[in-house]
Amino acid sequence: MKKIVLIGGGHTHLETIQRLGERSFAQDYKLILISSEVHTPYSGMVPGLISGHYKSNECHIDLQKLCGKYDYEFVQQTVLKISSNEQTIHTESGTYQYDLASINTGSTPNSKTIAGLKDCAIPVKPIKGLVNNIQNLLDRIGRAPKNSTHRISVVGGGAASIEVLLALQYQATTRGYTNLQLCLITAATDILETHALPVKRKFHRILHQRGITTYYNAPVIEVNKDYLKTGSKKIIPSDFVIWATGASPSHWPKLSGLPTTEDGYIKTDNFLQVKDINNLFATGDIASIEGLTYPKSGVYAIKQARILEANIRSKLSGAPLQSYTPQKSSLALISTGDKNAVASKHILCASGRWIWKWKDHVDRKFVKKFQ
Repeated sequence: MKKIVLIGGGHTHLETIQRLGERSFAQDYKLILISSEVHTPYSGMVPGLISGHYKSNECHIDLQKLCGKYDYEFVQQTVLKISSNEQTIHTESGTYQYDLASINTGSTPNSKTIAGLKDCAIPVKPIKGLVNNIQNLLDRIGRAPKNSTHRISVVGGGAASIEVLLALQYQATTRGYTNLQLCLITAATDILETHALPVKRKFHRILHQRGITTYYNAPVIEVNKDYLKTGSKKIIPSDFVIWATGASPSHWPKLSGLPTTEDGYIKTDNFLQVKDINNLFATGDIASIEGLTYPKSGVYAIKQARILEANIRSKLSGAPLQSYTPQKSSLALISTGDKNAVASKHILCASGRWIWKWKDHVDRKFVKKFQ
């Protein structure tokens, strides 16, 4: 019996598992999913979770239950290395042989080599750690003297950093905390660099109206327990730092000798195959298709699932592979902490409570498919 191993419970693999399971996948193949976590969060609902609009079980997918639905095997372990020549996957407590494998482990915040970052900042991923740390912070604020001030900084400037910051503020306000000083720090000249000017202007107004200070052209070079230092030597007082800069890949693919880009992403061709390895795929944020430029986004990862599923079947049957072409653009629904959101695509900018209701419907529908 041939073994197909999926490494990581990312958005592409969620869709692929369902598609294979519901479309009469051949019974003479064994499918195994290896993930470090049993419950994987849907990233689109995380700001709502932080705001308090969702309970944890509403925006997490039980990978073990999903695999069990289709009689697939689930293994909760962390992958340390893959040996493509031997077709083996090495985890913290075992080794797994495969005939065909796929990697969809996502990305981590781009931390580079910032002094004090590891000890004094909270990365946005893993999401479980982020959510727990924010809840612990809010609990500490609730126990602190009423006249104390709490200085919270988010380093980023993209949609994720803004959503997390606004969600944290909303939750704090809901609890009655008015003693927070919040700031957004970006190395760029503006926020939301990949979005149109009307969207940027909308969030400029929101941040200003909610009393959030924004620092531009401010690359952080040092993080301390009570301040950050920027490239211009500016000191920004801060008691709690969330690190939400651009994506960065895990180190183990490069250490495994897989073909990677200069910044560590796994190189693939248009068929989502790892370059020069014909029985290994890589998708989502961990991968980079040669010759193509597209965002590291869950929207694109989900779209890759149809091609991955088809190509897994084709590999097993000897049929020709299908090529993946990323869409030219995607719709972004960006939440604003409260039950409002902003829709962004091309030059489009629409906002309001109805956008939130639309986003809520889309997000719940996605998660429900796998629950």
